[in-house]
Amino acid sequence: MEVEIQQKLNRFFEEIQKEDFKKMRGLGNEVPYFVFDYNPAYELMVRNSIKYYQDKLTLNIKVLNLFELIIDLFVDIGGLEGLKQFEAEQGTAELFDAIRPSIEEEQLVERIAEAAEDAQMIFIMGVGSVFTLVSTHELLNQLHARVTSTPIIVFYPGEYTGQGLSLFNRFESNGYYRAFSI
Repeated sequence: MEVEIQQKLNRFFEEIQKEDFKKMRGLGNEVPYFVFDYNPAYELMVRNSIKYYQDKLTLNIKVLNLFELIIDLFVDIGGLEGLKQFEAEQGTAELFDAIRPSIEEEQLVERIAEAAEDAQMIFIMGVGSVFTLVSTHELLNQLHARVTSTPIIVFYPGEYTGQGLSLFNRFESNGYYRAFSI
C-alpha cells in the first residue's frame, strides 16, 4: 500500500508541473478545484511529500493548513489564552460549540483568496484536524465565488467519489461534485 500512495503522489506532482495543468486547459470553464484523496493512514507520508515537493518545484505554491488558519483567526480576535481557560473549565465539546459560530467559512475563504492572489497553486491541508469545525464541502462552495483562476488542491484524508466526500472513510458529507479527483 505504501508503494501505491507514493506512486500516486509522484504522478500528482508530475501532473501539476505540466503546462496544460498550470494553464488549466481542458477544464471546460469549470473552477480549477481538485481533491487529492488518500487513505488517512498515510497522512504523514502525504505531508512529507508536500513539503519535499514544495521546496523542490519552481512553482509558486502556497500551502495552507486549515488548523493553522483557524489558530491565526483566534489570535487575531483576542488570543488563545481565553479559549484554553474556557476549555479547562467547560470541556472540549462546549468549547467547540462556543467557537463554531466564530469560525465562519467566509473568514477562511477570505484568507485563502488573499493567498491565491499571488500564487500559481494553493494546497489546502489540515482537513482532518478541523473536521468538527470546518466543512470541506462548505469551504469549497464558498471558495467557488472568490477564487476562480488559481488551482486549489485539497489534500483529503478519506475518499472523494466525484459525487461526495467521506472524511477518514467514515464520515459522509453533503454531496460535492465541482472538484476534480486528481
